[in-house]
Amino acid sequence: MLTVFESQRPGCWLRCTLVTCFLLGPQLSYGELVNNLTIGNPIALALGNAVTADPPGVDSIHFNPAGLARLKGREALFKVAAASFNFDVEFGHFSPQAQAEIDKWGYDDSVDNTRSQADSIYLKVPFVGGRTEWPLDFLVVPTGGAAFAPEGANYTIGTAAYSPMAAGYGRNEDNPGRFMGREMALTRITYFSPTIGFKLNDEWSIGAGIHFSYQGISAFTDLRVPNVALAVVDNLLQQLGSQANCLGLSACEGAFGPFDQAATLEVDVETGLSTTFSFGLLWEPTSWLTWGMVYESEAMNRMEGSYRMTYSDDWQAVFGGLNRDVPSLVRLLGLPNGLQNSPDGVGIQTGDARVNLKTPAHFSTGISVQILPAWKFNMDAKWTDWEVWDGLHIDFDEPQEFARLASVIAPKYSDIDKLIIPRHYESVWNFAFGVEHQYSDRLTLRAGWEPRKSSIPWHKQDVLLPIGDGNLYSIGFGYDWKKEQRFDFALGYYHTEANVPAGSSTNANSEDQLTNFLYNPYAGLNFTSEITAYLVEFSYNWQF
Repeated sequence: MLTVFESQRPGCWLRCTLVTCFLLGPQLSYGELVNNLTIGNPIALALGNAVTADPPGVDSIHFNPAGLARLKGREALFKVAAASFNFDVEFGHFSPQAQAEIDKWGYDDSVDNTRSQADSIYLKVPFVGGRTEWPLDFLVVPTGGAAFAPEGANYTIGTAAYSPMAAGYGRNEDNPGRFMGREMALTRITYFSPTIGFKLNDEWSIGAGIHFSYQGISAFTDLRVPNVALAVVDNLLQQLGSQANCLGLSACEGAFGPFDQAATLEVDVETGLSTTFSFGLLWEPTSWLTWGMVYESEAMNRMEGSYRMTYSDDWQAVFGGLNRDVPSLVRLLGLPNGLQNSPDGVGIQTGDARVNLKTPAHFSTGISVQILPAWKFNMDAKWTDWEVWDGLHIDFDEPQEFARLASVIAPKYSDIDKLIIPRHYESVWNFAFGVEHQYSDRLTLRAGWEPRKSSIPWHKQDVLLPIGDGNLYSIGFGYDWKKEQRFDFALGYYHTEANVPAGSSTNANSEDQLTNFLYNPYAGLNFTSEITAYLVEFSYNWQF
């Protein structure tokens, strides 16, 4: 919103760009959306992921390692998950106050009253720079695992490969949502997970495992600064430009309004070693009741990679001109200099980046009740510690001009070679429900419902991934088609909506121009969002 504060300094509008320079924070909310959706186990999906007390075979390694103790002999698993994610954002009108200020300064915003849709799927492929565009309209993730129980032993060992998170999207260069992500991808792949499950007695089983994973993040976005101070500076330069020779100022060569593109940013970081551990319990006091519990530890992912910041021609003209006209004042105030002498090219800065990000801890407990001989009911209660995402820590290999200014304006969150992006997400509890019907000796029918409470508070919603409270609905079946061979299949549908009135989110459309300078590309603009996911999963289990 272009609300005018007379006491605001002309340089204050830059504040909005400081933390946008690293857009990783909001994109990491992918974890909440795709958590368990790309594991690829059709039994778990069909039961709404309510399987803590009824863990599915080899994939007990992920859902509850104590379940491995139920397996006998040698068992292998191959599975495939196919997922299609649709992101739709409807931008409405500006609030009356914001529109009045826009009219006052004589601007128009091309985003007003438009629609943004993701156009393609992007992946972060391990150890391949940047993002890879997926050739299909849906994502396909094949994984598997194996387990072995020695004859006569009371334990089972196993390992599995799976993808707790795998998602990404792309928007074209004219998409109104491009100011919060043109291309982005997030991948977490667990490639080795040695796990053991013990059968302690007729009632109790325990299990534990260590999981070795890859974590990668890649993002490319356009940036803009809809702040009143930019309107003041832009109008001042236009007025000076109307004077003879612009009073000799080079800065008049550029025109940089609040709805113009300021820069483009690309960040690409990854790590090949991220470790977590899991511990689980199963208690079966009767033939019709089972209780389960699992705890998965958090992990600190120390990712390394590169960044590239490219400022627009108008940015370079305005700040490069100021640097030529009054270099001492630019240095004194810590203003941008347009990177006129950058070794990477005028207006371009590249280098190495390091990002520290936690994978949140997870706890789940649940029951499985055999209500009737052919009917079983599962229910889970789950908690994920998303509160650890209070901020994203980024270290640069050299001082940044925007970070230098940020360290003066917001020293709590910045230094000349590091930045902390505040997120302030919430740890949440979710429930899950599943029903299974043994239709015949060979055929099993399943259905599930998982209401997913968002970890993103209403005042932190954004356009990059606007996840409100959602619901996962699923159905599936299992078929024993040969001796010691089983085929399972599931369909899932996930849907979430968010309504974000103007001024309600400090991550997207705040109307507070003085204090909200971290990231606010749609200031004063109403928007609604909708995310829909379609899932198809199947697996094949066999004894060998």
